[in-house]
Amino acid sequence: MNQNRDFYAGLVATVFFAVILFVLIPIYVKVPSFIPGFAPPPDMWPRVVAVIGLVMGVLALVLAFPKMREASRDRVEGFGNRILGNKTHLMRFAGILIVFAAFVYGMPLIGFVPATVLLLGVLFIMTGNFERKFWMIGLAVIFPVLLYLLFTEVTHTPFPKGKLLSANISHLTTLI
Repeated sequence: MNQNRDFYAGLVATVFFAVILFVLIPIYVKVPSFIPGFAPPPDMWPRVVAVIGLVMGVLALVLAFPKMREASRDRVEGFGNRILGNKTHLMRFAGILIVFAAFVYGMPLIGFVPATVLLLGVLFIMTGNFERKFWMIGLAVIFPVLLYLLFTEVTHTPFPKGKLLSANISHLTTLI
């Protein structure tokens, strides 16, 4: 049976969201002992996103098996040929891992909105499809701003403001 691209995508998504759900959220998202009223706990939305991603990854794995069986009847290919054939995809995957690591470590420094704009911009560039540049730029800028406004104004969830920008802004306000 040959593994196809859907299988690897499902496997990566399943592992990624399982690590987030079972390792990162319990360690890094602190839940207070008392939550007033109908306020959701701070780990609710990350858990919802992680569970949805995990289910989608498992679904991609399950749906990849019929394609793999059909592909295995057609041709037999060695593992080395598959790796060389998917060299571009492997490079993109390594690039995405580096970008996500930079996002995680850079967000406390530059803040949520600039880090997310940069992350989405790089991810749109890595798709390789530049036919809709204005949509890409618009979504990369507008989506983080709307997400920031929704969570800070509606649910009063604080996001990292960033040490660089908050230090410069607080310095300017003290001068005024």
